[in-house]
Amino acid sequence: MAHTETNTNLSPEETKFNEYITRGEDFCKIEIYRNAKEWFQKALEMNINNILVKEKIDICDKKIKKEKKIIYTIVAAAILIIAIVIGLKVN
Repeated sequence: MAHTETNTNLSPEETKFNEYITRGEDFCKIEIYRNAKEWFQKALEMNINNILVKEKIDICDKKIKKEKKIIYTIVAAAILIIAIVIGLKVN
C-alpha cells in the first residue's frame, strides 16, 4: 500500500510520520487493529503529534479488547456445547 506525499514542504520526519499514520489507518480500514497499533506506535515514537496518535492507539486498544471479549465468548460457548454433547453421550 504505497502512499506518496505531494506536499514538498514536509520534513523527512513529517513525511515518515504521515506514512506511519497512513499505514496504521489502512490496517484499521481492514480491521487488523494489532498491526494498526504497531504503526501508530512507530508514529508515537517520533513525537510529532502525540495527541492524535494516542487517540488512534486508544481506538485500537478498544477494538482489540472487544475482539478478545468476542473470542472468549465463542470459546466458552464451544466448551459448553462440547460438555453438553459429551454429557449426552455418557448418559
